[in-house]
Amino acid sequence: MISPWYKTWSILRGTPQCLAPDEMVLHLGKNIVLLLLVVSSSTLAVFGQRSAAHPEWNNREFAPAPDTSSPRDDSIDQSYRLPTDTVPTHYTIRLHTDLHTGSRAFSGIVDIEFDVIVPTDAIVVHNRDLLIASAALYAKDQDGLLVEFGFPHHEFDQRTEQLTFHPGQVLPIGSYVLTVEYSGLLQTSSNSGFFLKSYVNDDGERRYVGTTQFESTNARMAFPCYDEPLLKAGFTLWITHIAEYNAVSNMPVEEVVPSEEHEGYVTTKFGPTPKMSSYLLAFGVSDFVALEDGNQQLYARPNAMDEAEFGLEAGVKILDALSEYTYVNYYDYMPKLSQMAIPDRGGGAMENWGLVKYAETGLLFDPARNTYRTRKGIAVVVAHELAHQWFGDLVGPQWWSYIWLNEGFANLYGYIGADLAYPSERYWDLYAVENVQNAFGPDATDSTRPMTQDATTPSAISGLFDSIAYDKSGSVLNMFRMVLGDDNFRAGLKVYLLNRQLDGAVADDLYAGLQAAIDDKDVLPDGYTVKQLMDSWTTEPGYPVLTVRRNYNDGSAILSQERFYADKRSPNANVWYIPYSFASASNPDFEDLSDFQWLSTKAERIETGASADEWIIFNKQQTGYYRVNYDAHNWLMIANALREDPSVIHRFNRAQLINDAFNLARAGRHDLALTLDLLRYLSNEHEYAPWAAANGVLNYFYNKLRGTANYHDFIVYVDALIGPVFDSLGDIATVPEDETLLDKYLKQLISTWACRVGYTECLRQTAEALHTAVETNTPVHPDVSYVVYCYGLKGATDDEYRWLFDQMINSNNEAERQLLIDALGCAQDQSQLISLLTVAIGSNSELNSLLNGERSRIVSSIYSAGRFGVEAMIEALSDPLLAQEFVGRFGQGTLNNVVSNVASRTNNDGELEQLEQFLAALGDLISPETAAAAVRTVKTNAAWFETYEGVLSTTYFSDFTN
Repeated sequence: MISPWYKTWSILRGTPQCLAPDEMVLHLGKNIVLLLLVVSSSTLAVFGQRSAAHPEWNNREFAPAPDTSSPRDDSIDQSYRLPTDTVPTHYTIRLHTDLHTGSRAFSGIVDIEFDVIVPTDAIVVHNRDLLIASAALYAKDQDGLLVEFGFPHHEFDQRTEQLTFHPGQVLPIGSYVLTVEYSGLLQTSSNSGFFLKSYVNDDGERRYVGTTQFESTNARMAFPCYDEPLLKAGFTLWITHIAEYNAVSNMPVEEVVPSEEHEGYVTTKFGPTPKMSSYLLAFGVSDFVALEDGNQQLYARPNAMDEAEFGLEAGVKILDALSEYTYVNYYDYMPKLSQMAIPDRGGGAMENWGLVKYAETGLLFDPARNTYRTRKGIAVVVAHELAHQWFGDLVGPQWWSYIWLNEGFANLYGYIGADLAYPSERYWDLYAVENVQNAFGPDATDSTRPMTQDATTPSAISGLFDSIAYDKSGSVLNMFRMVLGDDNFRAGLKVYLLNRQLDGAVADDLYAGLQAAIDDKDVLPDGYTVKQLMDSWTTEPGYPVLTVRRNYNDGSAILSQERFYADKRSPNANVWYIPYSFASASNPDFEDLSDFQWLSTKAERIETGASADEWIIFNKQQTGYYRVNYDAHNWLMIANALREDPSVIHRFNRAQLINDAFNLARAGRHDLALTLDLLRYLSNEHEYAPWAAANGVLNYFYNKLRGTANYHDFIVYVDALIGPVFDSLGDIATVPEDETLLDKYLKQLISTWACRVGYTECLRQTAEALHTAVETNTPVHPDVSYVVYCYGLKGATDDEYRWLFDQMINSNNEAERQLLIDALGCAQDQSQLISLLTVAIGSNSELNSLLNGERSRIVSSIYSAGRFGVEAMIEALSDPLLAQEFVGRFGQGTLNNVVSNVASRTNNDGELEQLEQFLAALGDLISPETAAAAVRTVKTNAAWFETYEGVLSTTYFSDFTN
């Protein structure tokens, strides 16, 4: 954080050339001339705002809410929350920036229109690192004219970031305007608030980009404001900047006028926004250009516009698809949608209403350079951010406690929206393995939190943006989408969105909308409500395991539930309302998801209708957010069925069975040998989703066994699984025209394993393809580039390595550069890897194009690719001078992270000796605690072989080999 020690920078001065009829000029003290937009917020004309919009504030929002929906947790310090005696109605913000020179300084004036709803002698807003120069207060009379109310003094609470203005008297109920003059600095060390980025254009000139990231509590870094999600208001923005640059914001530009005070500058004026949360305001100042399609635009640096077509196409298709899906037209509220690709943003994106911002890797696509994974990532992230235009922008959470109402929906509709726009790609096939199964890991610990969770400090609020908010919440919402039926779910979402439009929401508002859509439709059992069912999932941490114990004599089964922990069994009082359905060998219908039963108690006996010699499988298509365990005999019948014909069981359930079986075994709930037996069917598996689940299992054992005496036995097992599938792939270095997206995923996964475990044919093809690429100076097809480059580098000459490095350093595409960095880390020549590391640490004219994030990525690529990289890292950083330079470039935290990762990849006595020598060489550069933690990690790795799991798995692989 930047402390407000810096001096006051120049302030916007002068009277604008044109005044609208509803504007007036006020002269404040200190001869500062300010423009105030005197428009009553209650009558503000906002494009697309419906006549049914809610009032600016009401008793429901600020009265104590019932315990069932209150976002406030009395055990958490609520002093960080703003008082509720004043509420904003509109902001008029005027900013001045010289960022085109690389200057970080900016100045601003904000008119905060607000209502006093409880008489008060203090106006409390948020501020972070802004230097306040002056403030003036005005009251609005009945005609909307302003009456001077004095110049309040202010005080700042650094802990709560609350800026309090004291007018010197009690303000009666009414409407007011607080005008604040301030200055600040653009951020360069973090991508938050108003921050500065840059790029190098085709003429070799560095050009600067000013951009914003206000979620969750960073709007206060650009202007003093009520920086809480429920305190919505309209925003009118003016930005003064150099004339050769342009500005973009949530709303269209109304006019661009020359600046009277600054020669060569212009002021870009934007129209007023609809009522929205402060964190959704966004703007950018740059020399970017736009590609347009109707009411949509994609902004990017001029030398990247040839990569903008797919991102714009996806925006148009997905926005139309989601408008149709929700029955709520985006353009009823906003006149345009802009997308903006920010260089060197790192990753991620932000859903600002009408101006969505992305890292370049999340929006720009060059089919000649970028892979199928980049294209898929763009489609899904665009759909994720555009889903937010409804879930988060049109309707936002009343407080961050309910951030899952934003991120859970965006997580789910990122995949659904992409699938609707591009049905042939089958993006939905990836949802469970990338989200449901991803959520299961962190949600199986003691430290996990429920979906609804209060937080008040900025750091705690940021911590809510986790796997629970995204993956788990999306998975739970999808479960109820399937239970209620997609048509009913859509109808309920329409009710929810229209009831809470331009307002805040709590979980009960969603439940009410969904309930309204299913009333009188016999969707749920009698006596059950949406709220009752969903609360059991949203208000409790963790998730259940559904255990199915069959009685093979009479066809019945006992279903029971308990909370699943990854490393123990522990009593838990919570009862989830678990929707379940099942298929059997005699009725293998996995497609019909219209009929669910409910387990609403700890245990229940049911009739399955299945005979003793047929398998049953619960949780069809893994639509439910829970694991399923069976008795050993049913697991055995499932494994036999998979070996005979995998297609009789749905591919999503095949992935589920693998993921569940492995994690249940690791938690001691059934025999690990059953899991390893189950996986043996994979030699006949040609769908990606099951292999994606299996990949996690195989990686687990690879990391445990690599470098040990048991590794050979494991490789024999892997060979039996992947061999037949690899043989079916043919040429892994080419891409047939008719190859589908999921075929590409499968080919990369299988060929990666084949090369990793030393398949001669795999290594021959990749080495030959790399050699040909170097000889002809022609990169390989991007869809096979990672495998070819990564494994082609085994035994590559220095010239070949240099060629690949040059491909990276000369590329103007961030996604391609990232892939090539990852591939360069795969080298098995220590001198090549050390040379790459010194590039990341050092600097010269050739390397000025390296982004900070790319330097860090080089470091992680070296130790992540294999033991060769780990040993290269040890060798390089054992040099005291290079280690000092490393810390100077990356900081102490990165060195600690390197030590931790080296330790986690240390598996035998010889490697332990190398680690101990490395720690000794680092000396005082690391703390004794860091060194001790590294040694403990290695000892834990070694101790695994003496655990039940370790002995059982190594015995299994040995028996399999023999």
